[in-house]
Amino acid sequence: MVKTLRAKLLFFFFFATLLPLLFVGYITFQSQKIDMNEQLHQTMYTMTDNFAVSIEDIVNERMKDVIILANNPTLRDSEQSRELIREELRLFVNAHSVYYGAIFVNTEGIVTVDLDNTIVGTDVNDRSWYQETISGNGIYFSDIFYSDVINQPALVLAHEVKGSEGETLGVVSAIFDVNFLWERLAHFGKQQKSHGLDGYAFLVNDQGNLIAHPNENLILSYNYLEQNELTSEALLSLVQNRNLFHSKSNDMIQTFARVAKAQGFDNEWYVGVSVPKDRINSPVHELIIKYLILFGCVLLITSFAVLKLSSYIVKPLQRLVFATSDFAFGKKVYPLAPDAYHEVDTLTRTFNMMTRRLVEREKSHRKSTLILETTDNGVLAFQQSSQRVTTFNRQCEQLFVLEKEQVIGSTLDQVIETNKAFEQFIESSKLADVLHNKDFNKKYEFEFYYNGQKRIFFASVSTLPKLNNEDELEDVLLIFIDITDKRKMEQELVRSEKLQLVGQLAAGFAHEIRNPLTTIRGFMQIFHQSDATKGEHKVHYDVIIKEIDRVNSIIDELLQMANPKSITTKAETNIGELLTDIYTLYKPEATEKEIAMKLHLEPLPTVYLDRSKLHQVVMNLVKNGLEAMDGSGKLILNATENSERETIEISIEDTGVGMDEKTVEMLGTPFFTTKETGTGLGLMTSFRIVEELGGEISVSSIEGVGTTFTIQLPLYEVKMYQ
Repeated sequence: MVKTLRAKLLFFFFFATLLPLLFVGYITFQSQKIDMNEQLHQTMYTMTDNFAVSIEDIVNERMKDVIILANNPTLRDSEQSRELIREELRLFVNAHSVYYGAIFVNTEGIVTVDLDNTIVGTDVNDRSWYQETISGNGIYFSDIFYSDVINQPALVLAHEVKGSEGETLGVVSAIFDVNFLWERLAHFGKQQKSHGLDGYAFLVNDQGNLIAHPNENLILSYNYLEQNELTSEALLSLVQNRNLFHSKSNDMIQTFARVAKAQGFDNEWYVGVSVPKDRINSPVHELIIKYLILFGCVLLITSFAVLKLSSYIVKPLQRLVFATSDFAFGKKVYPLAPDAYHEVDTLTRTFNMMTRRLVEREKSHRKSTLILETTDNGVLAFQQSSQRVTTFNRQCEQLFVLEKEQVIGSTLDQVIETNKAFEQFIESSKLADVLHNKDFNKKYEFEFYYNGQKRIFFASVSTLPKLNNEDELEDVLLIFIDITDKRKMEQELVRSEKLQLVGQLAAGFAHEIRNPLTTIRGFMQIFHQSDATKGEHKVHYDVIIKEIDRVNSIIDELLQMANPKSITTKAETNIGELLTDIYTLYKPEATEKEIAMKLHLEPLPTVYLDRSKLHQVVMNLVKNGLEAMDGSGKLILNATENSERETIEISIEDTGVGMDEKTVEMLGTPFFTTKETGTGLGLMTSFRIVEELGGEISVSSIEGVGTTFTIQLPLYEVKMYQ
């Protein structure tokens, strides 16, 4: 029976070696870990208790010192002089180096003797140590405080002095040097290191103030309870229950013991032993390292034992893996020979078949992708359920100014939130309605407005089936193409054809009408000048002649529209002078209508064109602008050189009634006018003249705001004739 690769490897490693080794090692490690932790904890408890006993011994020794001093015969003799008492105090301080000094206070609370006569006469009735001692307690041992006399932490011991008859003579007091406690703390730190613990000991009172610590800067300035968010009751509970405490303020493990009270020593002192947390865990870490080394050795020996087997198993797989890696990085891979054991041979044949199919699919995919990216059509695809974008080609990137990596994988709503153009495009295409109505396989046109520009798109919406199930629809495909230029060309073509047709008709009508009209005008002129004509009839003839002249002007416009090239006189033309003449001509009319007319000119090159025709166009647009404003407003004539587009731009801007979009689209159409007495031929002729000059007219208008006509003349025509 042929065994599989997985059965061989798993059976040998896990069941034969690793699982039993891991199980036994885990049980042993846990047992040793518990024993080591208990041993370390017990060591810390023992050290804390020993240090507490040491502090108690120090307290008792100091209290014995003061008792001996209070029972000194010289101090108990009320007849002794102050000098002898001072000498006894000096002998006491010299004999005990742990004291800074000593004083004798009488029953009235006045210092009568000190070592250097600096505080003799000082009233100490308000001192707690004096009150506690003189009130009959006999002996008093103060808490550590900051002394203003020696400018460092200290504590005071005091004892009542009685005479030979038992009467109270006063109080003797000694100031204890707390440096002695700090030296004991340092000695204790050395003991900790000898036990493998890198820590320190400290003293804290019931208010939480540190009263002894290796770091002298923390004494009486650091509150342990506040820094560790503890209360006095919580600290006492730690002592009574012998619990470890993790100080998060310095990441230390700490134990506490209470210093026993004695007569005269009523302070709540707690001894703390502090060890770094990582030092507590270091034995466990060392144990882990030992086990890892053991496991590593076992694995090394086991690996060497199965080297032959693994070589036989892995070698054909490595060949397959290398071939797969080469194929993934696009390298050419030749079919592999199935010459190993059953599982690998089956995998090899499957790999050969898979690579062949993937190569064919990759070629097809590259061709499709190339077509997709090079087409002028925008292609956008997204999942129907989640609306996550799956396709976003180069045309979409250019239209919305978005990188493909920013869009692929995002939902339509997410892209809409980050890109205003995409949002307006989706709204204009009514894609939401199409999805809601499930009106797929739909083709339609829509208009898209962005940054004040109108664009026309032809869109096609369809669905794409799932790759693994063609009966289920997964993606929605939107294909669109910008047909704005096409529609403009169609409109221009229609307009041009209309102009051509109207021009031909106009020329025919004009020639047919002009001859009889000339005859009629001649006879009307004769009748008007005849002496036989009555005066009241002459007025009628004047009206008839004016109307005939008006018809003649319309005929001239028709002839000009039919053949604008009929009269062409090109000459060097200064556009600034031309606009200045028109400004001067219409300024009075504008002033009369209370319209502010302004002229803005920049230095412009001399052009070579038909000045009269350009004059006719600008004058016609200025006249229309003045007529568009009723009583007040502003009309601005502006001429600039656009070096980027290589054009000279002449703009006529008014603040008149403006036009809607449909009216703007109809401008230039023969006989289309919004004026009551207009013919619709003026703007049509202007468009035709500008086109003949090689330029173009653009119009922007907003109803209620105003209209701007911009004439663009190509700069290369200008330079050619300079």
